[in-house]
Amino acid sequence: MATTTTPAPSAQKRYRTLAVVKQESVTRIERQLEESVFVWPHLLVREFLAAVLMTIVLTLLSIFIAAPLHVRFNPNFPPPAVEKAPWYFLGLQELLHYFPPTLAGVLLPGWMLIGLAAIPYIDNNPSRAYADRKLAITLFTMFIVFNVVIIIIGSFFRGGGWVWTWPWVGEFFNL
Repeated sequence: MATTTTPAPSAQKRYRTLAVVKQESVTRIERQLEESVFVWPHLLVREFLAAVLMTIVLTLLSIFIAAPLHVRFNPNFPPPAVEKAPWYFLGLQELLHYFPPTLAGVLLPGWMLIGLAAIPYIDNNPSRAYADRKLAITLFTMFIVFNVVIIIIGSFFRGGGWVWTWPWVGEFFNL
């Protein structure tokens, strides 16, 4: 009478979950307990407390600092002389003053975003030192300065009818 033996379950080939790599080819590194940072409860408790604190601060600010809305529209009185977008759209509104809508509203912002996404490919220096990343820092700084300048122009230097007005002439500015 012949008996067949099957290999033990531990002798079967085992594969990793995310890739088809033999378990024997994976080098294991044993970490010391001192090198580990536990997510629960240490990190999550800190993040929860930070979220609760931020919620309390924002709630108190919204209670004590009034954020008035404009008066309701009345057809008997004309609207204010200056209608501006919120500050974060004033740069786009300033671009719309100079360029056609397709160019100012779609193409220029799209090119800016593509340019920002291309900076790591243009300056692919692996160093993380500031002195070695002059091209990337210069390109990003030019992007930020351009956007800040057009937002400041739209906020403080545009009056009624979107004409150029100096801020100290008497026109009010509305953020």
